[in-house]
Order: sequence, then structure tokens, then C-alpha cells
Amino acid sequence: MLRFSFFLIFLFWQCQPSQVPETYRFDPITVSQYPISAPPAFPQSFFPESAKFIQSSEFKTSHIHTKEAFLLLETDEPLADLQKRIDLRASQGDWKLIEKNTKDAEVFYLLEGYIKKSLSISITSHGKTNQMRFYFKKHSTY
Repeated sequence: MLRFSFFLIFLFWQCQPSQVPETYRFDPITVSQYPISAPPAFPQSFFPESAKFIQSSEFKTSHIHTKEAFLLLETDEPLADLQKRIDLRASQGDWKLIEKNTKDAEVFYLLEGYIKKSLSISITSHGKTNQMRFYFKKHSTY
């Protein structure tokens, strides 16, 4: 019986989803599962302090210039606090709030930055946790 218990514990431990960071690079595209950090195109001040990065992707036109990027994160921070953070950050001037929509347990933001950059943020409430999706696009070659 003791052996069987150890076997079940081992089997259960092995069946847990792995949250080890995985990164794949395909020339200008980088895709990550459970990344350690967010792509540098995203302003870090939009992120909650308790952010857990789940997925990210980045398309670069050169080694340093990001053309498009995506980030999915999860946080325990309440929805109201996340909205305050984004509204406050948008009022600082370098990202202009273009549109904000609320539908059921989802909030959508569209922001515009200098040199033809756009940032969309989607917040979805899942009970005690919230998921945030960030999408960055640079519309110029400058």
C-alpha cells in the first residue's frame, strides 16, 4: 500500500503542468511560453506588480526594432485597481487614450503613442484572477 501511495504521488507530480519558460526563435519572430520578462516594446508601468507572464510573441524588423508584440499575463490584482493603473498611466502624456470599452467582465483599451505606435489592452475577469492581453504595433518604419 505504501508503494502504491508513493506511485500515486509521483504520478500526480509528473502530471502537473510545467511552467518552465520555453522560447522559440524563427528569424524575426520570437515566441515564448511562460516568459521570464515581457518584450521590451511594452511599457512596464502598465503591468501590475503581481503579474505572471503566460505567453508572449514578438516580431522584429531588425535586431532592435519591434514591429508587433503580444503578451498574455495573469494577476490577482482586482479589476478596479487594474483600470485605475491604466487610466493613470494613460494620463501621463506619452500614451494617449483613444478608446475605452466595458462589456460584462471585460475592459478594452486602445492607446496611441509617439511615432505612430498603438497599444491595445484587454482585461478579462475570471473570478479571483484577471487576465490581461497586450498588443503593440508600430505603424511606421522610423
